[in-house]
Amino acid sequence: MRRRGVLLMEVLVALVIVVGAGAFTLQAMDDAEQALDRADRRRRCNDAAVAIVRMAEAGLVGLGDLRDEDMPELLEQSVFAGDADVVVLDVESEPSTEPGLVLLVVTVRERDEDGVWAMVRALVPSDLRLQERI
Repeated sequence: MRRRGVLLMEVLVALVIVVGAGAFTLQAMDDAEQALDRADRRRRCNDAAVAIVRMAEAGLVGLGDLRDEDMPELLEQSVFAGDADVVVLDVESEPSTEPGLVLLVVTVRERDEDGVWAMVRALVPSDLRLQERI
């Protein structure tokens, strides 16, 4: 009779350990999934910022074109096709020490309070198109 009680206790302890390990594993998997989602959103913000800098370097857009915070048409051409209304574009420029170049700082961030963001800093040519629109 006493052996049955010990065996029951061992089974209950093993069950508690298995349930605890399962709960820990599920929580770890949920945290990993959230981290992957956040990393993907940050990558999309970074890709959009890089694309905007590359368009400025190529002369496709001027600094004046980039002043508007809500630029869905520009972001629609980037990795945010269909989701351009969820991000905000912030562009700053300042003269650089190199002649003929302007330091362009492009920040793309999600509108959410806890949203991700990415910033790209690059030297771009300060040709006539860029200077006209500053």
